[in-house]
Amino acid sequence: MLKDLINSEMNEPPFMGVMVYIIKKYIVKSSQKESFIVSNSAVILIKSGRLKIQTKEAVQDLFAHDLLILYKKSNVVELDSQDMPQFYLIRFSSEKDRISIPLQEMASFLNLSGQEAIKISLEESDYLVLSLVCRLLYAAAKNERPSDFEMELRRISSNLLIFELKLIYTKYFTATELHISKAEKLAGQFLTILSIHCRKHHSVKFYAGVLYVNSEYLNRMVKEVTGKTAKKIITEAVLAEAVNLLDDFNYTIAEIADELEFSSSSSFSIFFKKAMSCTPSEYRSKTAQRFKNR
Repeated sequence: MLKDLINSEMNEPPFMGVMVYIIKKYIVKSSQKESFIVSNSAVILIKSGRLKIQTKEAVQDLFAHDLLILYKKSNVVELDSQDMPQFYLIRFSSEKDRISIPLQEMASFLNLSGQEAIKISLEESDYLVLSLVCRLLYAAAKNERPSDFEMELRRISSNLLIFELKLIYTKYFTATELHISKAEKLAGQFLTILSIHCRKHHSVKFYAGVLYVNSEYLNRMVKEVTGKTAKKIITEAVLAEAVNLLDDFNYTIAEIADELEFSSSSSFSIFFKKAMSCTPSEYRSKTAQRFKNR
């Protein structure tokens, strides 16, 4: 039930303040058609299918690539679903001490308590970037006992997510006073291209060439905005794609290594274990066990 997904207690590390959930094959049951109040701001990003909900006086009919911002204290009623919709649910902590000050400032447009929900039908490029960043954060939160590296990856992924939401809000609501710097614009362009090519291209040089800048400049500008170099973000994007493919048991590990342009299964395993503290085979075994325990 959407109410439980949005309003349940969050268990993220205390400084994160944002979590991403991937919801698959969601069905609105007739018994679910009751109103509820959103406890804190949340964002729904539709991957496929159709989801219809009511917010105050408006009916929000959501299709693939639609984004809906639900503000704190919004009144929501689930109405209908078709084609078993799949979507990303982005939730934000109500406790400000869980969110860094820079992140709070960047996410200020999400703190409009009681405002009517906002629906945005995203262009494909904007959807690709935002869904990529959602997968980054989702993958980063997979490990229940994260290393220092993984905690840092979560922090940066959260910053990227808020940054991309800010860019989208600014683009589709031009009257806003949010300011986008030159570095932020370049970082946004980099993320757009990365979302399309991350499976096949893993070098900063490729992305710098597409953007007509040198690698050093791209690394510096992206780090200025996100706190991490372009190279590290590329690595995280490849990791997110790896996790996504490993969750699909139709692919063998050798096929995933090939899809992600690794020279061999062993080189892919080394890359994956360094980031996730387990091999692809071990990760897949844990995933299979989670499904059995449901």
